[in-house]
Amino acid sequence: MRINVRFAGAGGQGVILASVLLAKAYGLGEDYNISQTQSYGPEARGGACKAEVVISDDYIDYMKVDKADVFIAFNQVGFNKYKDTIKKDAMVLINSTLVESDDPNHYRIPATAIAEEMEKPFVINMIMLGALTKLMPKLHYPAVEEEVMDNFSASIAGINLMAYEKGYDEMEKELEEREKNNTKI
Repeated sequence: MRINVRFAGAGGQGVILASVLLAKAYGLGEDYNISQTQSYGPEARGGACKAEVVISDDYIDYMKVDKADVFIAFNQVGFNKYKDTIKKDAMVLINSTLVESDDPNHYRIPATAIAEEMEKPFVINMIMLGALTKLMPKLHYPAVEEEVMDNFSASIAGINLMAYEKGYDEMEKELEEREKNNTKI
C-alpha cells in the first residue's frame, strides 16, 4: 500500500504545516513509513507552495509524488497547477471559497469563509486538515488533535483545535448530504 498526498496553495496558508501534522499523525501506532517534502517559491507569503506526504507499509525509496492519490487545494493557483497530476480516482478536497471545480466528485469545504467567520484567517490549514481527517482511513481524530496541541503554543492551540473541529464537522455534513442525495436516486 502506498498513498501519495499533495497539498497545494500559497505561502502563508499553512500548507506545509498541514502536511507535517498529517505526516506525524497518520496511522499513529501502526507500522507505516512516512515521508514529507515541501517546495515553495522565493516569496515569503503569497507565492506558490506545495507539500507532499507519502504513506507506505513498505520502504519508501522515492519520496516524491508524481501522481497524487489525495489532493488538497487551498487556492485556485495551486489547484490549476497540479490538477493534471492526480490519479483518475483520486480523493480531491478543495477550499471552495477560493477554488472552483466542475467535478462533482471533489469534496468542497469553504475553509476561507469559515476562517473569516471565526475572525482567524490563519486557521484555513486546520480547517482543511479537519476535513481531510474525516475522509482518510487510519487518520484518527485524537492523533491529529494531539499533534495540534504539541505543535502550537498554548495561546493559539485552542483556536487551531476549534478550526480543526469545524473542518471535521463540515466534512461530516458534506458526506451526509452526499449520502442523502445518493439514496434519492
